[in-house]
Amino acid sequence: MRVLFDCRMVGWSGVGRYTTGLARALAARGDVELVQVCAAAGPPPVPSGRGAEVVAASAHPFGVRGAFELGRLARKAQPDLVHCPQFPTPAPVRGPLVVTLHDLTPLLVPGVMPSAAKRVVYRRWNARVARLADRVIVPSHAAAADVQRSFPAARGKLAVTAEAADDFALGPRGPLTGVLAGLAAQPYLLSMGNTKPHKDLTTLLRAFARMRPPWRDLRLLLVGAEPPGYLGAGLAGAPPDVRARVVFTGPVSDAELRALYAGASAFVFPSRSEGFGLPPLEAMALGAPVVCAHAASLPEVVGDAALLVPPGDAAALARTLARVLDDPALRERLSRAGRERAAQFTWERTAAATVAVYREALQHFAGHRA
Repeated sequence: MRVLFDCRMVGWSGVGRYTTGLARALAARGDVELVQVCAAAGPPPVPSGRGAEVVAASAHPFGVRGAFELGRLARKAQPDLVHCPQFPTPAPVRGPLVVTLHDLTPLLVPGVMPSAAKRVVYRRWNARVARLADRVIVPSHAAAADVQRSFPAARGKLAVTAEAADDFALGPRGPLTGVLAGLAAQPYLLSMGNTKPHKDLTTLLRAFARMRPPWRDLRLLLVGAEPPGYLGAGLAGAPPDVRARVVFTGPVSDAELRALYAGASAFVFPSRSEGFGLPPLEAMALGAPVVCAHAASLPEVVGDAALLVPPGDAAALARTLARVLDDPALRERLSRAGRERAAQFTWERTAAATVAVYREALQHFAGHRA
C-alpha cells in the first residue's frame, strides 16, 4: 500500500510527536510504502531510503497555497491513499483520504483561539475534513464525541486510535546542567508551562499556594518559557516564599525533559480539554507519579494508574498532591502502575490500527466511486 503522509508539521509539539512516531512505525512495517511530504527546512521522520521516500514542500501547511501544493504532490506521487495528521488537507481531494483530528479545543474552550476570524477558518478546515475524508482518526473516545457533536458529517467515519510515548521514553536522559540542575536539586512537582486557558495552570498555582508547611523546600517547575508577568498575576496575594518556589524552566531538550520527568515527586496535569494528552503518558513511562484532572480524554489515557481530581478544584488538587508527597508507598505504586499502563501504548500498535483504518478508507472510497 503506497501512502502519502503529510509530515510538514514535524516539530510542532504534540502533532509533531504523533507524526514522527507514526511515520517511523509505518515505515518499519512491510505492507506500507511511505511517501513523506516534508517542509524543505526540516528533517524527515524517516531518512530517505530507509523504507520511505521524501518529497519537499515549500508552502505553509495552513494556507491555501499549501493545500494546492499538497494536492499537486499527491497527483505526482500517485499514492493509494493520502493521510494528513492534522486538518490541512490537499486541494482538490482526488483519491482516498484519511485525516487525524487530535482535538477541537479552539472551538470548545473560550479564549484558546481569541481571533474570531481564525476560529472561522479553523472551523471550515475541520468541516472540510468531516465532509471529504473517507476516515477520520481521533486519539480518544472523548475526542470522537466532540467531533460528532460539532461535525455530524463525520459520523460513521470515525476511528479511535490511541497515541504512544514509547519512542520518547526510550531516548537518552539528561544530563541536567546549569540552571536546570539547580532547579532539580530540591524535591519538585513538574507540569507543562502552557498557559492557554484550557491547560488551567491557574488551578495548579492556587493548589500549590495552599501547600506551605511542611513542604517549604518543594518547588513547582513549569516546562517552558514564562509569558511576561504571568506568575506575578497568577500568584497575586501568595506569600513571597511560595512565589520564589514556582519557576518556568525555559526551553528544554527532550533529553532534559526525560530527566525532569524521572526526577519529579509527581507530574501534575490540570488540563480541562485534551484530545489525548501525551505528557501524562510520557511521565508515566518514565516513572513519575501522575495527578491529573478528571476531564476529557485523560481518564482514558491514565486508567487507574494515576490519581484524578475534579477539574478546576484547587483544594482537591492540593489534598491529592499532599497524599502523594506524604506516602512513599503510594508514590511507588503509582510509579509502577504508570510504567505498566504506558507500556500498553506503542507506536507499533498505533501503526497496526492505522493500517486497518487505511484499508477501511480504501473500501469506502471504492464503494462510493462504484
